[in-house]
Amino acid sequence: MVDEEGTRIGVVIFKDEIQQFNHIFENHKSYAISNGQVQQSNQDYFNAHPLMELVLKKYTTVKEIGETINVDSTIVYNFMKFIDIDSTIHNMKAIGATKYVREITLMDNECHSVIVSLWEDMATNEGGELQEIAAENPVISLAQVTTRKYQGELQLQTTTASIMQIYPSNDEVQHLQAWLFFFIHKLAQINDPLKIQALAMKERIKKANKITLHEIIYNRILLSEDEYYFFKATVNKVENKSYIWYDSCTKCNSAISKNGDTMACRKCNIEALETTPRYRLLLNVTQENERALITIFEEAAMLYVGCPVNEYLMSVEKEENDSKYFRGFSLQTGMEFQFLIALNKKATIVNGQLNVVAEAIEKIQLEKQKPAKHAKNSNTTTKRRQTKKKINCDENVYISSDDDETIQQLFKKIKKKSNSTYGSKDVQFIQVKKEKL
Repeated sequence: MVDEEGTRIGVVIFKDEIQQFNHIFENHKSYAISNGQVQQSNQDYFNAHPLMELVLKKYTTVKEIGETINVDSTIVYNFMKFIDIDSTIHNMKAIGATKYVREITLMDNECHSVIVSLWEDMATNEGGELQEIAAENPVISLAQVTTRKYQGELQLQTTTASIMQIYPSNDEVQHLQAWLFFFIHKLAQINDPLKIQALAMKERIKKANKITLHEIIYNRILLSEDEYYFFKATVNKVENKSYIWYDSCTKCNSAISKNGDTMACRKCNIEALETTPRYRLLLNVTQENERALITIFEEAAMLYVGCPVNEYLMSVEKEENDSKYFRGFSLQTGMEFQFLIALNKKATIVNGQLNVVAEAIEKIQLEKQKPAKHAKNSNTTTKRRQTKKKINCDENVYISSDDDETIQQLFKKIKKKSNSTYGSKDVQFIQVKKEKL
């Protein structure tokens, strides 16, 4: 609950009083509470107020009042960028058994994304509302969420004390909506999902720190785990070319294990679960003399292959070489890409080779060859070549030259030299050095 000054406090109802206050409280309504008990909050759990909580007793009275508090004006946020969030794992306990969870993906105005797990009531209430308006790309604000790093990747999770507001009224949200408007307008002009994805990845790479493979391999201790880096490298080989996908758990995206006809997810500890195919490509790349093994998953892999994983599987159903996508990504060998990476725990260096997951990729486009400067004078060049054919030197006169036009200038000298050496046993050399006309 929150009062008109913006102070939040958790309300606790124990089992003996639950029936008494059941179905009284509703979201976005105001109440007058009297004869409640204020006590120190349990620090082992997440709490709306850091020091105290309100306990409702049998003698507590609750009355709904008509006056509504403007929550938007009372809650003050200290907004942070995703890459600046403190990712220390909180070791507090969850209250009760968890039954419902819903995952949403958020993106900030720097095109960084993070997965948020909504638990219990927030999964069904706010999560259900977000699902209904997902096509609008709604702007939300979150507060008092817990963070953790799973395999080096930042994840957010809500608790009983978390706050979520959809389209809150504050300056930061208005700025984000303005950025989103222009970003979506720019994407609408493209009308190609792969190009839209490529644009989003390009924007992320622009904001990262440029680095070389040599610096990563030999100076990693000096680099931050909390920042993104990108480097340019040449793809030499796709290590798992014939098996670039895997069956994943529909809940956590982890690879499932198969035991006969039974499939199970070790992370979720669930058997006989539904699966979905996901991309996983292993790219062997080099930059000068340094090597790296790059792993790319769904979004980046889809950009590399050129289609979603289900479409790719349909295309190789009969024969790999019949698939334009298989032939297409096979031709990527020898091409240069930029790879966006985070030097987290997943990034390892083994025998001088970097092994890392790339979150975004960008193909380096080759520059078109510029036309030759003398192309406009093709007629003149032809005449010069014809003139060159008329030069008839003695076989004992050797001409070494790197400049065709200089030979034309020295035509008379060469002819004179040839005449003067006619019949001579000595071999004469005329060497024409590079020079400008």
